[in-house]
Amino acid sequence: MKVFIVSHKAFEFPNDTTFTPLKVGKDNLATADKFFSDCSADNIAHLNPFFCELTAAYWIWKNSQEEIVGLAHYRRYFASTTSNLTVKGKRIASPEEMLNMLKNADILVAKPRNYYITSIKSHYIHAHHESDYTQLREEIALQQPDYLADFDQVMGGTKISLYNMFVCKKTLIDEYFSWLFPVLFALEEKIDYQNYDAYQKRVFGFMAERLFNVWLHHQQGRLRIKYLPIVNIDGENLFLKGIGLLKRHFWGKK
Repeated sequence: MKVFIVSHKAFEFPNDTTFTPLKVGKDNLATADKFFSDCSADNIAHLNPFFCELTAAYWIWKNSQEEIVGLAHYRRYFASTTSNLTVKGKRIASPEEMLNMLKNADILVAKPRNYYITSIKSHYIHAHHESDYTQLREEIALQQPDYLADFDQVMGGTKISLYNMFVCKKTLIDEYFSWLFPVLFALEEKIDYQNYDAYQKRVFGFMAERLFNVWLHHQQGRLRIKYLPIVNIDGENLFLKGIGLLKRHFWGKK
């Protein structure tokens, strides 16, 4: 098993060889003594400002040979209450814990966040460009019509698993990436994202967070999905996030 930690800079990483930093972006800066780079071999590293951690996901899809793979972030990991493995004093799920959980689950993903007062669709169009959402739905209808009902159900709900994080067999996540990237690459040719500000240019990373949930929803009954809490080792101000949600929802401030 190999859990790749997406990072664009040097950071404090878990002291366990199962966890390996995967540097994203085109620069040549080292992130750790031992790390992989998403600009090596078969890659889309040049798209990192727009695809975010998906350039790492693409690299894993095309280049990793491990039987079980995962994706985490330099600040975000699957949490644990019992593990002896820590980063900056925060407990994270150990390889042993995750392998044990995979005996009774096919994939580990982030525990969904509940937006309560707004649907996933409404949240997206208040935080980003509504035209992008429209084109996303149209592309699903075009490429994956069997998933359109799942798309509408997920987007009409209030819960979403974020961060594009996972741990599972490589063959399973390959199946998802084979579904995901054709949709995103088609949209990359249709959306005028180059004229967006730096935040909105990350449009394809934002879309993929939603699409991961759509794909998982379609697999219900076939896959055993285990949702795990996420720990941000630098801490997270949920109060400010809540204020931001209210501003976008009620006052239209993006």
